[in-house]
Amino acid sequence: MRKRRTARVMLFDEAGDVLLIRFVVPREEGEFVFWALPGGEIEAGETEAAAAAREVREELGLELVVTGPVYCDRNQFLHQGEMQDNTDFLFRAKCWREEPRLIGVTRDEREIMKEIRWWSEARIVESRERIFPENLAERMQEQSGLK
Repeated sequence: MRKRRTARVMLFDEAGDVLLIRFVVPREEGEFVFWALPGGEIEAGETEAAAAAREVREELGLELVVTGPVYCDRNQFLHQGEMQDNTDFLFRAKCWREEPRLIGVTRDEREIMKEIRWWSEARIVESRERIFPENLAERMQEQSGLK
């Protein structure tokens, strides 16, 4: 099992909604569709905060100051045919709703990252979509006093 460390960003708009990216990942058994916070793998020698800022810049074209980590989560999942023992470091940042644009850096990213959408805490709770982290609404609520 491969050890993996990622930095993800709860990116809030002026209304307190959070930005999620919809991923469609091809698998042998069919497409795996989910929504996730912007972010990705921490590179060798990179701090968690630097990775979070870099990922937001690469995926959304934003130069932002990130704070945190505000939360750390461990999970395991299949990624590119290999099981991952993953640690997610969650950060927070703010921007105006119209600022982010989905750009992606690599061809692989551009192929699986399909759209971005702002989500309220209530919409996340009510949704039947697959959203990661699974406890995102709770994490948003914890951060609501910091807006």
